[in-house]
Amino acid sequence: MYRMKGEIRFSETDEQGRLKLGSLINYMQDCVMLHSESLGVGLDYLIKNHRAWLLSSWQVILERCPRLYDEITIETRPYEFANCYGHRNFIITNQSGELLVKANSIWVYVNTESMRPVRPSEEEKAAYGLDEKLEMDYAPRKLSLPDGMTDLPPIPVRADDIDVYHHVNNARYIELALGQLPEIGNIKELRAEYKRQAHLGDTIYPKIATVDGSYFVDSADADGKTYTSVQVIS
Repeated sequence: MYRMKGEIRFSETDEQGRLKLGSLINYMQDCVMLHSESLGVGLDYLIKNHRAWLLSSWQVILERCPRLYDEITIETRPYEFANCYGHRNFIITNQSGELLVKANSIWVYVNTESMRPVRPSEEEKAAYGLDEKLEMDYAPRKLSLPDGMTDLPPIPVRADDIDVYHHVNNARYIELALGQLPEIGNIKELRAEYKRQAHLGDTIYPKIATVDGSYFVDSADADGKTYTSVQVIS
């Protein structure tokens, strides 16, 4: 278990003063990175050993979206290793202890030279340890998209979309997807499945559909091969 504290800043909020979902994802990702650094298996270790934890999926349930000046605590709990996959929960609370967000994430461990999945070593797994799995209604890792999605204008990948792994940052895919949606009130749940990485010079071709109050955005390449799929439930 690892905890990180923060305060919601003006630059992280939308016009209603709510934390933007891309910023929410960044808080949780930063918590993961700081946890790994604290255990000696952070970015320098991964680069030296030609390894990376790449995100496979998110399931984020918002009890109440954090708001401007909320003092929040982000808690992450690794709870399972299964072959090349690592599973992590998150809980976000405010200064009063109110539960704001709970989430599940699945990560795949890869060899960055071959870009093929590998199993973490026993030493690497022991560094993290395992915590109790959070009680929540778990969705499948894979996201099923509806038929008949509508094509939207293509989006070129820009330099400021790219992170230290030289591909589009996980949170940026969420921001790009949400940018395709109409104004939504309170978002109750966000799901995302990551399949491939987009790089500088690539172009993302989004598609959108609405089914029973859920919005689906698929971000793919010119051949229709998905980079990331997102579902937003309001």
